[in-house]
Amino acid sequence: MTDPTDPRPPRTVPFGVPVSGPYGTAPPELGPPRPARTPVPRPPGSPRMLRLELGLVLLLAFSPGILGLLILALGPQGSAEVEAQLLPAAVGVVFQLFLSWSPVLVIGYLLTRDREQWAGIGLTRFRAGDLGMGLLLWLASFVLVLVLAQLFQYFGQREVDFLPEGLPLWFRAIQAVLLAVTAGVTEEIVVRGYAQTRLEQLRAPTAVILLLPTALWGILHVYQGVGAALTIFGLGLMYAWYFQRTRRLWPLILAHSLFDMTQLVLILTGVV
Repeated sequence: MTDPTDPRPPRTVPFGVPVSGPYGTAPPELGPPRPARTPVPRPPGSPRMLRLELGLVLLLAFSPGILGLLILALGPQGSAEVEAQLLPAAVGVVFQLFLSWSPVLVIGYLLTRDREQWAGIGLTRFRAGDLGMGLLLWLASFVLVLVLAQLFQYFGQREVDFLPEGLPLWFRAIQAVLLAVTAGVTEEIVVRGYAQTRLEQLRAPTAVILLLPTALWGILHVYQGVGAALTIFGLGLMYAWYFQRTRRLWPLILAHSLFDMTQLVLILTGVV
């Protein structure tokens, strides 16, 4: 009840319902609480510096893939016999791992130089809920890819021999694990964690934050065909939306790695 001797007007919300808090206090939300969003850290430098560093990381991450597309389009088509040899294949895997992890090493240097933490780009302490959400995103990835693959099948897809059959099975199994884990970790750190965080620090519109890194990621998969690239772009949008909503990378790393691993296991077993 209000004090009749208090000269101040009672604090109410519309329709004259008295409340104990200040005017306009929002009512409590119904239903389960939404997951907390990891806060965006303060920009470590000027906008110009952030743009330069973001451009450097993206160039380092995507230029080898773009160069590979040019070689694939203009170069000879008889490289399968070379890839089927064990030593050249091993050297190729090591070189591919070096190219994939180089942008992450650069990101680690930039974060250390600016006294930032990996948590600032979404790599917070692993929680039990990250495992469950990662498995859920993994299943959602398969459903989404199946739907999008049907929608974009008329744009064309190309069969790519990720694991050449002429190589020993043990080598192909190790290669599958390395490829899946590397793609899941490095691509999520670069495309989602670093790029989306920097764009948000630069106050880019949400559409740009979601579309720009994801579009570049999709272009890198054009070697699988335009239809496959569009499908992967749609999958990337789901990952980008999840990171924008929660800013947690672990579920995405798990989902991405498990999705790629499952695809490669299907190739090893001859299912696809």
